Amino acid sequence: MQKNRYAGIRLLSLLLALFMWQCAGFHRQAPFRFDNNVASRNILVDSTTSANPDMEALISPYRQKLNKVMGKIVGHAAVDLYRGKPEAPLNNFVADLMLRRANREFPETVHVAITNVGGLRTNIPAGPITLGKIYEVMPFENELVILEMTGSQLITLGKQIGEVHGECIAGMQLEFTGERLTRIRVQGQKVNPEKIYRVVTTDYLSSPGRRKLKILGEVPRKFLGIKLRDAILDEVKAWEARGEPITAKVEGRIVFKESTSAGNGR
Repeated sequence: MQKNRYAGIRLLSLLLALFMWQCAGFHRQAPFRFDNNVASRNILVDSTTSANPDMEALISPYRQKLNKVMGKIVGHAAVDLYRGKPEAPLNNFVADLMLRRANREFPETVHVAITNVGGLRTNIPAGPITLGKIYEVMPFENELVILEMTGSQLITLGKQIGEVHGECIAGMQLEFTGERLTRIRVQGQKVNPEKIYRVVTTDYLSSPGRRKLKILGEVPRKFLGIKLRDAILDEVKAWEARGEPITAKVEGRIVFKESTSAGNGR
């Protein structure tokens, strides 16, 4: 009797599973129908839009906590750190800290640093620097990577920097006559086309298939596991720990000349 009861339960379970499978199959095959009775309208959201009290009550505690964290002062700037092309103080500050951090983290000497001006989203005015400002400057999750490039590839990179009228660089000096690269130095020395140089940049800028600075995406990458934002924050904190306000200036790392005389780019 008990054996027959278990057999009946198994049969019932099988039938139930088959029924559910058939229902699911029918549901998947059912055509999608649009409901023509649904109404919609555009709502303009701008500075004149009044706040929703219920939503404000929900968000306010979180906003206060976030503002408290992001409002923390992490450093000071002695001068306005602004970004720009072909060269600017913020460009140099960020490229310098990238090169220093790469040489601390990577077991072999890193010679050059480069990142894009467009990736730095705002300037840092003279005075206190908050954590929120660091996030404004670098809102992206860009990671530092190391590239090994021949001197010949580095010369190509120099030419491509000229095509975009400058970027953030350290360890390298470029001089252009019009659009032509007429002088390039790495760590103050002439570039040897056969020598291997190491470059620190970001995973974004070295992504394969990019149209600008495309040479960076044509060589293998070694990831450092460090976000550029974290590197900037660590550098700002290091200056603050030494009791020094941050300073940076234009140094002639990228120079465009009006003269039509040409050089050999070496």
